[in-house]
Amino acid sequence: MATKMAPAEATPEEQPKKKGKKKLMLIILVVVIAAVAAYFLVLKKPPKTAKGTKAAVTLPSISYTMPVITTNLDDGHIVQAQMLLELAPGDTKAEVVKDLPQLNNAAILSFGGMGYSELLPTSGRTQAAVTLTNAFNTVLHTGPKPWDTVQSILFASFIVQ
Repeated sequence: MATKMAPAEATPEEQPKKKGKKKLMLIILVVVIAAVAAYFLVLKKPPKTAKGTKAAVTLPSISYTMPVITTNLDDGHIVQAQMLLELAPGDTKAEVVKDLPQLNNAAILSFGGMGYSELLPTSGRTQAAVTLTNAFNTVLHTGPKPWDTVQSILFASFIVQ
């Protein structure tokens, strides 16, 4: 029994040493984490581009969903489409909303020059989106600057009959 008691008596003397070591390790860990955080938040410089200049901050693009438009095609068929306009980063929807009647007119005139067989394949709808993008930018780029710019058009729905 004496051999069993000896380790039990030695344990209370070693416990303060273990607690001190744990506190010291915890303090060192906190200091290291704080140093790494400070490096990433304060000292690290933003990445540079290939030319050596600072990288530009990219703004999110804005999108505007146009109301559904239904119009006649050149060959007597009809098209019904709803378009999502993706505007250039930094643009607002203000000019698009202001020029909505002119944009609808540009869409009607553009679709009026197209036919059913032209819009039926996917490549035709892709070409129609490019044509509409150019027509919309022509409308939006009139009047005083700043102008909104349509980068691309996505069709939310597209029906030809």
